[in-house]
Amino acid sequence: MKGKSTKLKTILCLIQSLTLLLCSTATMAQTISLNKLTGQFDEKKDKDFITLDSTELPVNKKGMYLQKEAAEQLVKAFKDFKKEYPNIPFIVVSATRNYTYQSGIWQRKWDALSAKFNDPQKIAEEILKYSSMPGTSRHHWGTDVDITSVSSEYFRNDPKGIILYKWLQANLPKYGFCQAFNSGRSGGYQLEEWHWSYQPISSQYIAQYKSILERDPDAIMRILNFTGHDKIKLESLVKEYVLTVNADCY
Repeated sequence: MKGKSTKLKTILCLIQSLTLLLCSTATMAQTISLNKLTGQFDEKKDKDFITLDSTELPVNKKGMYLQKEAAEQLVKAFKDFKKEYPNIPFIVVSATRNYTYQSGIWQRKWDALSAKFNDPQKIAEEILKYSSMPGTSRHHWGTDVDITSVSSEYFRNDPKGIILYKWLQANLPKYGFCQAFNSGRSGGYQLEEWHWSYQPISSQYIAQYKSILERDPDAIMRILNFTGHDKIKLESLVKEYVLTVNADCY
């Protein structure tokens, strides 16, 4: 009887610990502000963010930021990769991009495609193959990075890219990262071999985003004022491109 009692207490303690963890995660998700979800903040002034220039991570430009925990785990992954493949590039080419930054990307692509297409919806869909609408990018969250190249050609055909991609797929999950835009999804962005997301934090962001889209989508739609927002099927596009990601990232 004593053995059974001890076992029961152990099980109850585990259940209690799990409950506390789930409650803690839910509470954290509920505290994410709408401004942070949509990138309308300055990561340089946010205490949770760190400049990658202060880490060991190679970068292709100065002034990039990530949330501290995500950066710490990415450094560990980078160092372990380099132990195996010292001569293969592992470089952060994009990290946090706030609303203003993303608006610049969107505007440039919109202007270029406007000469080719007369249909705003078609323009938006072309941009959305690889670039996000401002306010909807996972790069707003400080959890997502692009590694080494933003060309599928590199990861599919270059010997170094093939090795890097296989290593990322096999190993980055050990450090908390998931491939947000993998193959086999029913919609959303094209396959992006380079885009990796720190799941312990980004899962909280997408949960909060999903909750708002289900409860009060206009709360988000009202603050999206990028070029063309009023000429496209905004809400349906937001839902598709924010939520259609690798299930491992939820």
